[in-house]
This record gives sequence, structure tokens and C-alpha cells, in this order.
Amino acid sequence: MKINSLNQADTTGDLIAIIGAGARGLSVLERIVAFARADQFLAPIVVKVFDRDPFGAGCHSVHQPEHLLVNTIASQITVFSDPTVQGSGFQLAGPSFYEWLCDRDRSSSPPDPNAYYPRKRLGEYLAWSFDYLCSLAPTTVKIVTVSKYVVAASPIAASEGTIWKLKDESGDTHFVRYTFLTTGHEQEPLTPEQSEQRLFPVYPLDPAVQGIQPDETVAIEGLGLSACDVISMLTIGRGGKFNREQNGQVCYQASGQEPKMIGFARSGLPITARARNEKEVREQYQARFLTRSAIAQLKAKHGQLDFQTQVLPLLLADMEFVYSRTYVQKHKGFTAAHQFSNSYLAATQRQRRSLIAAEIPLHQHFDWQRLVNPIPSQSLSTYEHYKTWLDSYLHEDLSSANEGNLSNPFKAACDVLRDLRDNLRYVVDFGGLTEDSHRWFVQTFLPVMNRLAVGPPKARLEEMLALQSAGILKLDLGPHPRCQFDQTRRRFVIQGMFEQVEAHALIRSRIAMPPPQASENPLLRQLIADGISRPFMNGQFHPGGLDVSSDLNLISPANVVYPNFWVLGTPIEGPKFYTFILPRPFVNSTALLDADRVVQALRDQLTITKSGSVAVSALI
Repeated sequence: MKINSLNQADTTGDLIAIIGAGARGLSVLERIVAFARADQFLAPIVVKVFDRDPFGAGCHSVHQPEHLLVNTIASQITVFSDPTVQGSGFQLAGPSFYEWLCDRDRSSSPPDPNAYYPRKRLGEYLAWSFDYLCSLAPTTVKIVTVSKYVVAASPIAASEGTIWKLKDESGDTHFVRYTFLTTGHEQEPLTPEQSEQRLFPVYPLDPAVQGIQPDETVAIEGLGLSACDVISMLTIGRGGKFNREQNGQVCYQASGQEPKMIGFARSGLPITARARNEKEVREQYQARFLTRSAIAQLKAKHGQLDFQTQVLPLLLADMEFVYSRTYVQKHKGFTAAHQFSNSYLAATQRQRRSLIAAEIPLHQHFDWQRLVNPIPSQSLSTYEHYKTWLDSYLHEDLSSANEGNLSNPFKAACDVLRDLRDNLRYVVDFGGLTEDSHRWFVQTFLPVMNRLAVGPPKARLEEMLALQSAGILKLDLGPHPRCQFDQTRRRFVIQGMFEQVEAHALIRSRIAMPPPQASENPLLRQLIADGISRPFMNGQFHPGGLDVSSDLNLISPANVVYPNFWVLGTPIEGPKFYTFILPRPFVNSTALLDADRVVQALRDQLTITKSGSVAVSALI
């Protein structure tokens, strides 16, 4: 039952706070409602949910333009747990994003499970899911919505155990016994000097793009998913149109309101396009080499692991296997591919080389280094050579994406990186790598993984090519460009491999992951400043996030573990790996599994301390 006014709340039950009602907060609420409907709580509970309206949507605003797209196909997004989640087993039926879309569009042309829909629609689904969960809550669960941010949290020792004093942005205080911190993405803080130079963080998008004039040039640092949003805002968002010609080529019809755009990245390359999905909803590659048992054996023998020498070879064996099997299937058929698979999986490493040599031409072999750095040295001899190569590379990537993630060898291999993310989590989480290896993983491997495996819909690459042909977008500065601000000319100067260009403004098109002590979220800063929490450290390396126990409980600098304060999602991107993706149905989603674990812990503590709830309510 949902209550909007605090005065209406019956506070005779145990009080629980969920700070942040985006996707992670929804997952916790979903588990609380599921457990309550299964009679797992022995006393009534009150759940206070803190966020701004609409609850549930989080960073997926329901007010953003239709042309900003979700980066995941509709059938691979959900809020609700399912039988594959290896947790408590308590189920609460609810629609996936695709099923929700189907319910809202019963026309003769139903939604496509493999399509990329507007993020606005995803925000509407998440907000709907919040209301749906509230409607399913039994009378023993009261859900109180507080349309404010929490800016401070402090533990208070009490006879019945630690309780938490929360202060919201209006200065009101709230006393709760159990706290879930599930805030999402942070904005990147800028100095006054950077703002005066017209350097913008990519999000929120409106402030980043609204001051850029049509007669100006804007530089876009980073050519990943965020850059696609910026480009869309400065083209479609300004009245431009992308049209597909009869020959299939996409062309751009300018509105005249677009600025010139210069995109550049350390690799010199845009993120690769996501392949056309050919997999069923439940279909996910199962590791043959980087298995959980193999990782467990390595951990048991070595403790912390070295990713390059101990883990990466296993991952590359899986990628090579999928690439080679797909290549054989594409050129010689299914029976030959099955025969190859049987032989490869039973072979030694030396025998695998012979198998591949017998089936695949040498220049078509799987080559990780070519994926890491696909730019051939000869293409860097002149600007014209590089421009010709880049155009060919982008068109080839688009062609590969059109083939699909089961039919194209390259895209099938790259999809292994997505499908084995949970195995990588098992390696990396909670300091699983040595300090130096963790640093290399975050700074060197992760950008390559993101470029290869988490790209945008292929339509975005078609749009980049169209804008490049129209002379609106420049992408050919080459690898390792250098950007500086010229104080005299009041311009950003970007030195590419072959030329120097200037821009009136610069947008850093990457999602900010500032350390918690420098976050724009006052709650994270306060927890650090007051000695309630500490940044996660692997030796001297800080990959980001607050430090938590393996049970996701907050840890203080004095090693005090707070068993009734849990943190999930991006605030712990550091001790946990890849926390910012939405749950996926039927794959034992880590996000759903973590939510189930922490609510199990809540249930266990409520069972032990159910008699203490009156003392907490007396403080309200």
C-alpha cells in the first residue's frame, strides 16, 4: 500500500529506507513485496522511499525526447525476478519491458522484442513498475514516498541496535532501522574555470547542448554511447532528419540549426555497433574455458589474480572458440561447425592451432590484438590513407552488425564479452585482482571491452556515417589526440595525428564516475567526511565506489561493518563490477540476485529484532 503523506503513515512497524528509487531501488522494493506476500516478515513494516518524482524512473527521465534510445533491446530488460535467479525462490510475476510495450500497443504491427526503444518509454515502464509493486504490497507493508533527496545519514547507538538518522534536503529528519542506499549515476563536478571555458559534462544533456549555436563547432571527447546521445540532440533534436534511400543508405537532411561536430577518442575509433540480435531471450553463451569452476580453482591456488596472465587467456579461448565455430558454420555449414566444436573443446592448445589452420585462412584467424588496435600502421602514413581506411572500417563494422550476433564471427565473439560479464564479476569483485592488475583491467581492458561489446544500435553508426558525408561530423583525427584550452583564443585546440582543429565548446561524452569523496551527491560526501564510510581501495588503487562487505554492508574507516545498511548499484562501482546495467530476464541476473540477498538479510534481522520496532517509531 502506497502512502504519499507522511502524516498518514502508520509507523508501528519496523522502518526501512530505500534511498534512490531508480532501477536498483525498484529491485529492492520488488524483493520486499515478494517476501511480504510470502509471509516472510513476522511483523508489519513501513518502507520509506526517497527520490524525486516520478518514482522508479531514476535517470531514465519520462520527459526526455523520443529520439534518445535505450542501448538494450526490449526483451532483455525487466524489473521482476524469475525462476533462474538462484536466490530465495520467492517469485512476483510482472512484465518485462517488451511485454509491457506489447500491452500498450495492440496494433497490427506489435512491438519488436529485438528493437531499441526510446529511453522515455523505459522511464515510463520503470515508473509504472513502481506503482505496480505498490499495488501488490500486502496490508502488512506500507510504502511511504518522500519526494526529496537524502543528504545525510548517521548511525545512532540504541539498546536494540544501531538505528539511522536520515536528513533530507529540506532539513527534515527520519529515523529508520534499516537502510538501502541505491542512488544511481552521478554528475561530473566541474571547476568554475572549466564552466567558464564552456566545458560541459555530457549529462544532463540539455545544459550540455542548449548553449551551442549553429555557427559554432563543438568537440565531443569520447566516441561511445554518450556521444551518440550528444549527436542525436544536436541533429534530430534540432529538426534534422535521417532518411533511408532506396539503395538502403542513410542520408541526413539538415535543418540548418546544427553546429559542426568533432568527435575524438583515445583509440581514434567510434564504439562498434551492436549486432542484430539473433538470440532467444534465455539464450546466453555458456563459458567453456572461463568457467566459474576454473576461476574458483585459480582463486584457491593464487588468491588475488593477475588478469592478463591468468584470466585473459581463458576469456580469449572462449572468444576464439565462438569466432572459429561461427566462421566454420558460415562457410561450411552446421555439421562442419559441430565437428569443429567437438574437436576444439577436446584439443590441447597446440592442437587447436592446427584445427584452426585447417579450417580458416590465416588472415581470417581470431586475433585479439587486432581487435584491441585494428588500425594498421600503413594507414597512418598519410591523412588520405587513414581517412580511406576509417571509412572502410566503419562500413565493414556496419555490415558485420547487420549479419547478426550468431551469424557474424566477429560480432559473435564480441558478444561473449557481454554474456560472460557475470564470470568477470566473479573474478574482479571485492578485490579479486592484484592491485596492478586491477588498475590495468579498469584503465586498459575495460575501455576495449566497452568499445567491442556494448555498442549502440547499428542505426547510430549509420547516422554517424551520414553526418560525416554531410560534412557535419568529423571523426578522422586519429588515435591519441591531445586537447587543450587556448586562453588567448578562448578555444579548445585538438591536435590530431594529421591536423589541428579548434572548437568553441567541449562536451566530455562519458558517464562520470567520480570518487565518492568528490561526488556531487552530498550524501556520499557526508558519509565519507563523517567517518561513516570509506572509499574502496585495492592496495593503493581506488577503482571507485564506497567500501562494502561481501554482503553489501557499508564499512567504516575503523572497519565497523553496519549490518543494517546496504549499498547497491553505482555507489559501489569499484568493489563490484558493472553495476549500472538493468536486470535481464532468465539469465540469473546479478542485479536481481543481489537484491534478493540483501532482502533475505533484512528478513533474517527482522525475525531476530522484531520487538524493537516500537522504539524506532517513537522517534518519528
